[in-house]
Amino acid sequence: MKCGSIISKCRKCGFENRDRVDVCPECGEDLHCQNEAVVGYPKCSTHGGPAPSRNFYGRGTMTTGSGSSFALTRLASKYNQMMTNGQVLSNRAAIEIIDSRITQLLERIDFDEAPDRMAKLYELWEEFVNEPNGAEQAMLKKKIGDEFDKVYHDYKAWEQIFEALDLRGKSVEREVKVLKEIKAIMTAEDGYELAAKLLGAVMRVIGDEPKKLKQVQYEFTRIIGQSSDLVVEGHGEDDGGGSEEVGGET
Repeated sequence: MKCGSIISKCRKCGFENRDRVDVCPECGEDLHCQNEAVVGYPKCSTHGGPAPSRNFYGRGTMTTGSGSSFALTRLASKYNQMMTNGQVLSNRAAIEIIDSRITQLLERIDFDEAPDRMAKLYELWEEFVNEPNGAEQAMLKKKIGDEFDKVYHDYKAWEQIFEALDLRGKSVEREVKVLKEIKAIMTAEDGYELAAKLLGAVMRVIGDEPKKLKQVQYEFTRIIGQSSDLVVEGHGEDDGGGSEEVGGET
């Protein structure tokens, strides 16, 4: 990309461009800069683009970044706003407590015996009805009582789990509402597109180094939570992740 700034003096005839016209009235020369713009910016380092060698990174003062012309900076600003929003933080703390409670309740449920509990109760009841011995009946009655106690506790645990899940859903809805208010929500499609662009930029910098590409793929997979056996165009095929050999990629 070329810098589109207007130069102050014609390169060809030396005309002083005080009126900032884009074509020289003396010789017809294009009066745009034409130097390579700084990557990601519309101007070269001479006409306002960042010049790290001069410790210059553009005009203006950045505060939160919310008004930046760069979408990535605006996104980062929204993330910072979200992570300092009291409603969001308190809501997430509440969700963590709810999740912890659900885990505790699930640990109370006997998943091994629960499916067969009704059958076991029926068998004990049949024994109790057909047992003439009073002492044996008393023992069976206690066993039946114990089983009913387990059923009751399982039922109450499940009841509390569903109540906790309902509360968690309301907490999530509340957080989404807050995020909408501060406009800190992006679609999943936007998120994947951004991740793809970032991964593409990293791969261009690394070049054809199979092991490093594999490592980068692994790190991005950890971030977005998805893996696949797709071919990465221009960088060989995924060997499935199980091989230590470089030969899996070309």
